[in-house]
Amino acid sequence: MNGLGALFERLKAQYKAWRIIFFAILAVLVGLNFVLVPHHPHFGLDKYPGFFAGFGLIVGLIMVLVMKKIVQPLIARKEDHYGDI
Repeated sequence: MNGLGALFERLKAQYKAWRIIFFAILAVLVGLNFVLVPHHPHFGLDKYPGFFAGFGLIVGLIMVLVMKKIVQPLIARKEDHYGDI
């Protein structure tokens, strides 16, 4: 295997190291959110450190729940919808 497939196989083999790197970057960004405070907050809650991280987490979870519980049953097809091939 060469090319892109080989690259993905190497990245897959080193997933623990990549996970540690991504969590370290996330921790640095959240830490910087406490140090670098916006000068002029536009709304009442965005003056608090970590507001946008928490807001993004909550909105993302709500979107997943809406898609799973409401949208998926509307667009789902039965297993034999297309018939035998």
